[in-house]
Amino acid sequence: MLVAFWGPVHGQVNTTSNMIAIATMLALDHHIRILLTHTHLERSTLEKAYSKLRQVERDSESAGGMDGIYRLAECNMLTPERVRDNAESLVKNRLDMLAGMTSGDSHKFKSILPEFIKQAQKPQAYELMFVDVSSGTRNELSNLVMEQADLIVVNINQNKSVLDPFFNRGEDWPEVLNKKPVIFCIGSYLRASSMSRNRIAKEHKISMKHIGYVPHHFKYLDAQNEQHIIQFLMKVRSVKKKFLSFNEDVFFTEAVREMGKRILTSLEILPPSEEEMYG
Repeated sequence: MLVAFWGPVHGQVNTTSNMIAIATMLALDHHIRILLTHTHLERSTLEKAYSKLRQVERDSESAGGMDGIYRLAECNMLTPERVRDNAESLVKNRLDMLAGMTSGDSHKFKSILPEFIKQAQKPQAYELMFVDVSSGTRNELSNLVMEQADLIVVNINQNKSVLDPFFNRGEDWPEVLNKKPVIFCIGSYLRASSMSRNRIAKEHKISMKHIGYVPHHFKYLDAQNEQHIIQFLMKVRSVKKKFLSFNEDVFFTEAVREMGKRILTSLEILPPSEEEMYG
């Protein structure tokens, strides 16, 4: 199953950050094989966030990642197993990352994209593939991925100057959103804002089951900057909720898990959780 993470504007809706939190939490909570990648033609926040876990710094001559995928696809040698061979393990047997193409050549990327998506979604490869695509409506690679996606996660914020033009379905609204399953994710969510999830859902006629958020959390921002995402999420997911007491870690964890559940429900995927596997 392919999930495209997209946003209407660049740099304001936390698309990559949201995808990292949701996918990593899903991998920690469930026995499910997930691949993370992106279509950006430059070094991405995705790769930077996991830098300390990456096994080796790869040069352009010996690169795996999307460069390796390109070479295999050119020779008609791409298989599900070789997709996995070119990915880097982040959580063993659960979460892998495929680094982006270093050449910055969109024509190369476009030429291999259909075959890559086909092979990566086979049972021998991954059950879920999350692809962070460039914002806006004019990026050809983004449009190609969204056309093939089983679900599109539209990342938005709490800024009316972004929300109103987008939901007016003008030029900022991709046509593909009218024919694909869509859920909305509010990035860097501030619960004290008057532009709450409920208000956004009501004003723009979104079902509550199709909109969630990833809260603003300074510890999560620090974890990205310091490249210890997995350690941070493992720590906050173990924090227990206390009666009548607000805890920022619990609020963050619950919201991210809810977004993960929305994705799995939309795709009708029911993987066993850690608790179900081990009691």
